Amino acid sequence: MAGLIPAYNRLNVMTGMAALYLQPRVIGTPPELPDIDDPLGTVWDTPWTPVGATMEGVTFGFAREATDIRIEEQVTQVDQKTTSVGFTVTVTLSEDTLDTMRLAYGGGSVETVAAGVGTPGTKKLVISSEISHFCLGIEGQAPPRIGLETPRRLILIPDVTSVASVETQYRRATQQRTYNATFTSLVPPEDVEIIEHNAAAT
Repeated sequence: MAGLIPAYNRLNVMTGMAALYLQPRVIGTPPELPDIDDPLGTVWDTPWTPVGATMEGVTFGFAREATDIRIEEQVTQVDQKTTSVGFTVTVTLSEDTLDTMRLAYGGGSVETVAAGVGTPGTKKLVISSEISHFCLGIEGQAPPRIGLETPRRLILIPDVTSVASVETQYRRATQQRTYNATFTSLVPPEDVEIIEHNAAAT
């Protein structure tokens, strides 16, 4: 219809990057998000560790598959029931370090030997045969609110694993070495926290 303008709030149209943090999962010690009213971009406290530079930012994915419930008396389904549901976080890591490789390859350890007299300092990557479990956190900007110009949106997935097929090119080129990583949530969707700073404290 000519002249029709649907209702909208332009401030809710968002762009911008997200910061991705990881920490080892410790059974019995649930991870904690930082305070929601900290300034946007505040570095998260240890044991959270930022993943560093990426090629194209962070992609936060959600997928739900359902099965149709049908009856003879109706040509369309009468209901749908969830058969699978889950979150994934994909990222192309762009810092060529042993820690980056450890994350992309699904886990392991980086052993450091300090330099000494006649002994060079070294770091050694040991890939684990089994998949390591991590806690994953994401920080991005939420839509502005009255009194809050740059509120935060925080996401916490208490248990993820990194499973991906990684190929890194070692060659003279205009593009840097990269490591593809896909982190898959292993907890029920109800256990994933997605929180926004919506109003200043009174």
